[in-house]
Amino acid sequence: MDLRFVQDLAKALHRPDQRTLGSHFTRAELPGWGDRLLTPTGLLDLLTYRTFSRPGQVLCLSKGVFLPPRDYMVARTTRGDEHEMIDTYRLGALLKEGCQIVVGGLEKIDPRFDLACRALQWLTGAKVYATAFLATGDAGGFNLHVDTSDSVILQLAGTKSWEVRGETLKAPLNEVRRTATPSEEVLWRGSLAAGDLMCVPRGYWHTATRTDQAPGGYSLHVTFGIVERTGMDWLRALTERANHVEPFRHDVSEDTDPRDLVRLLTALAEQYPPAAFARAQPMFLDRGGLGLRENQRVITRGVFGPATGVACLTEFRPRLTAAGDTVTVASAGRTLTFPAQARPALDALLSGLPVQVAELAARTGLDVAAYARTLLDAGLCVEVTDALASAYSALS
Repeated sequence: MDLRFVQDLAKALHRPDQRTLGSHFTRAELPGWGDRLLTPTGLLDLLTYRTFSRPGQVLCLSKGVFLPPRDYMVARTTRGDEHEMIDTYRLGALLKEGCQIVVGGLEKIDPRFDLACRALQWLTGAKVYATAFLATGDAGGFNLHVDTSDSVILQLAGTKSWEVRGETLKAPLNEVRRTATPSEEVLWRGSLAAGDLMCVPRGYWHTATRTDQAPGGYSLHVTFGIVERTGMDWLRALTERANHVEPFRHDVSEDTDPRDLVRLLTALAEQYPPAAFARAQPMFLDRGGLGLRENQRVITRGVFGPATGVACLTEFRPRLTAAGDTVTVASAGRTLTFPAQARPALDALLSGLPVQVAELAARTGLDVAAYARTLLDAGLCVEVTDALASAYSALS
């Protein structure tokens, strides 16, 4: 998914050929992308015209304290169904006083960030999510803490002060990071302005605030959380497989022979080693606490006519394998087989970039419409709607 935003991001971090973007503490510049990605009022628009049913997707801090949702959200009832919406009047008052709004799962509600996160997933092979942080006045932020994922932070507007310290706990997870002691080693202390870029690796202590900034200012930044698979994720996958092995379903007691279970677990591990788990690219648990992104898309099934533009928006890059007179496409747990002559069309259709079906057919002389229908029906491609086209334009 060769988007200019991702190209510029990798180039700014001086790692154009590496899968890992946020694994080293880095500061750089990525000018020109702020207004194209998101503005403060654009974020408020996203919040104003949506309902929220998942607790914690929108948080608000005032004077360093998390406010209860009732202070900035209101329940709306439609035909007996109750949904939470932003109370724009209350939120406006909080913004005037100085507060920080944290919007998780940005990729769930904005096609630009859905596309950006998918493109970064194709590049890194890791799960990527986006969180927006809007702070006004002299609002404080989170206390000194560590994250369980690598963070790529892009300042979109305004300024914010940061302190980044070294790590005291290697590869933290939620279960162990709460007991960690902060590092005394300050790696960097300063402010990020619009266009500034920073990577804070998993386990590095950090905090951000506007308490030392001018009362009338504001800050907007987005954090791309890069969630790699860990040994614990592999163990969870083995546990799922162990559910189908009868001895693991039996009750355990003081008389249970551990050697039998160890032997069975070793056999499972040999059948499904870490390398196979990594290649499978499963929908693993999101340790950022924001849940997994649904495969959101507009599906018309030809009701309004054949799809004229399509794009591949799988979670990770599809694999194409040529063998004799066929080519196989593997992605999202599906395997499709096409004739070998379809390869030029498939390369374009599965590139992650929008493709005009008629133009590609004229250029290749192939039945691109038929291949596109197959990929659409399999869920590997989506129709390019106005909103998706606009997102591609914003990131290109």
